[in-house]
Amino acid sequence: MIHVEEHKDPQQNLKSESFLLPKKLYLPISQHVGAPSKLLVKKGDEVNEGDMIADVNGFVSAALHAPASGKITEIKTISHPSLKQSQGIVLNCQHQQKQDSPRKNIEELTSEQLIEIVKNSGIVGMGGAAFPTHVKLKPPKEISTLIINGCECEPYLACDCRLMIEKIKEIFAGIDIIRKLINPKEIIFAVENNKPEAIKKINLAISTKKIGLSNVRLAIVESAYPQGGEKQLIKAVTAKEVPPAGLPFDVGCLVFNVATCFAIYEAVHFSKPLIERLVSFAGDALVKPKNVWIKIGTTLKELFDSKVLEFKVSPKVIVSGGPMMGVALTGLNFPILKGTGGFLFLANTSKVDESVCLKCARCVDVCSMNLLPLEYSKLVKNNEFDSLDDFNINDCIECGCCAYSCPAKIPIVHYIKVGKACKPKK
Repeated sequence: MIHVEEHKDPQQNLKSESFLLPKKLYLPISQHVGAPSKLLVKKGDEVNEGDMIADVNGFVSAALHAPASGKITEIKTISHPSLKQSQGIVLNCQHQQKQDSPRKNIEELTSEQLIEIVKNSGIVGMGGAAFPTHVKLKPPKEISTLIINGCECEPYLACDCRLMIEKIKEIFAGIDIIRKLINPKEIIFAVENNKPEAIKKINLAISTKKIGLSNVRLAIVESAYPQGGEKQLIKAVTAKEVPPAGLPFDVGCLVFNVATCFAIYEAVHFSKPLIERLVSFAGDALVKPKNVWIKIGTTLKELFDSKVLEFKVSPKVIVSGGPMMGVALTGLNFPILKGTGGFLFLANTSKVDESVCLKCARCVDVCSMNLLPLEYSKLVKNNEFDSLDDFNINDCIECGCCAYSCPAKIPIVHYIKVGKACKPKK
């Protein structure tokens, strides 16, 4: 764990805004871990808001829905904020007011029906991992502890914090649905101690017993990075350690992000698929940092063209995500995806050249997964990709602690990404 400057003000204390009337949406069919969705539409088709436009295409896959009514104008390759390319759908929007209709008899729904609703709503992990939620709701082992992740440890990002402040009742309703599906012995709502207003809201909801959950407790954890990582959070609140190459269910735990819980609530209670989300926009190049409810597929360019966001000065760097794990973008022609938590627009950055490794072992000391980051950069530089698995490279979560702490400014995470891409498949 390391301590980094948080930069969460003022956006953490500002009420969220909305921009839900875009002119055009760009929708990659790959917005999740696993197989890309299977197209259900073609150029020229008319769709209504909430229509499924791409279906699940394998065991680990997720559906995609039209965030607005309109006409499909193109099926083409779309630029991805991860700097990948994906086949996608271009939708010209024709906005029609759609009312959310509450679903009746929710208590009568079976576990199978609830999971099918989540599956058909295209919900994925919204903390960044984007793993299809319907798969996660069917763990192969018994779950004793359900952990709700409200840490949001990445600097600048504040959308989860605002969601907890503004939608805590709905989040708990989503947690209750998860509880019915996995039947945990305990539920732990974990929040970093730098979110006092969110903590107050959660405490009030638990203490007044208005949430219908008797086995839930709040765990206030230290504000550190990467405290919100699944394995790090499990250790912090349960003292259990997920084994190398293991998953949370191997120690009887499941972790869900607060935004995912909210999306589950909307899907079950209102038949609303995942078509919009709260996104943070921050950085010293902006006139005003803010958190905005946005339709999936809206581009950064349209947000600036519509004056939702404004530049104070021209940014030197635009980052999708936070400064620790984010990806630097080449411009504004990138869409918001299901797993997009925020964007940074930074005016004051300076390039620092990599120098020779000092063998100080700081990267080892701060590694959140107890790995040897130094070995990865050395092996990749020497094209020794066959040896990367000897050092458990797949256990690396690319949190960036090693590169942040390196006095030689070696871009270790860059080498790790190259290594994972180039190592032989087994």
